This record gives sequence, C-alpha cells and structure tokens, in this order.
Amino acid sequence: MSDRTGEYIAGLFAPEDELLVSLREEADRTGLPPIAVSADEGRLLQVLLTSIRARRVLKVGTLGGYSAIWMARALPEDGELLSIEIEPKHAEFARRYVERAGLADRVEIRVGRALEVLPSLDGERFDAVFIDADKEPMPTYFEWALRLLRPGGLVIADNTLWG
Repeated sequence: MSDRTGEYIAGLFAPEDELLVSLREEADRTGLPPIAVSADEGRLLQVLLTSIRARRVLKVGTLGGYSAIWMARALPEDGELLSIEIEPKHAEFARRYVERAGLADRVEIRVGRALEVLPSLDGERFDAVFIDADKEPMPTYFEWALRLLRPGGLVIADNTLWG
C-alpha cells in the first residue's frame, strides 16, 4: 500500500491513539513478543467488523490486547469480545490496557489453551472470529471458528501465509 493510500485510509478511520501507542511501547519494553497487528490492520479489523454489524466477536490469541482494543472499539455499546490467551502474564497486561481504554465492560479475556477453551463454547454463536495465535493448530482453530460462527459471519485469520 502506498503511503498516500495509507494516509487516506488512516484519515477515514480511527487513528492509532496515545493509548495504543503506549501499549505497543510498554509491550516492547516488557519483552512481549513483537507480533501485534499493525495500526493499518487494526483499522481494517474495525472496517470488517463494522461492515457485518458485529456484536459478538471471538478472538483466539490476545497477547497484549492491541487488536482486541481496535476490535472492541468497533462494537456497539452492548457488544462483546471474548479473547482467549494461554499466557497469564499476557492476559493481565491486556486486561490492564482494556481497562484503560474503557472497554472492560465489552471485553473478556479468558486464560487457557485455545484447544481446551473452544470446546467449552460449543453451542454459542459469534458474528466474527479472529484467529491470531500459534500457527500449528490453525486448521483446528479454523474448524472451531466455523462451528461457532453465525451464518453469514466472518472468519479472519492472521499470518496464514506463513510457512
């Protein structure tokens, strides 16, 4: 994407604000893996969720909560985002930033292995599922996403072209 196109899109949609910049900087300082989505990807997630009028979103993989905040901001006031994180210290970091963003009423971060948490959600329905976790079990995450997705819902998977 050219710089002009990126600037145009950034002007149309939400900018990366001070809270998100602070989250990225603290994540770097504290040694969280540098694998969060970019600000452009955060904006794209918002556009996608808005386009399907998402109210309920499932996120597999939380890390520091950067993309969870982008997505939760696209939800209506009664919207819900459930994010699964295997690492308790990452979940606590993300909860702190979700709270600072004023989104604690919309975002739940559940600690556990996704392959153990996903079966506990059987029977629930989500408007969108964002898979952003370890790549080896991606096919199984995808199967669960399809099972939990409402008809016409959206599955988004990050880094699926990696080897």
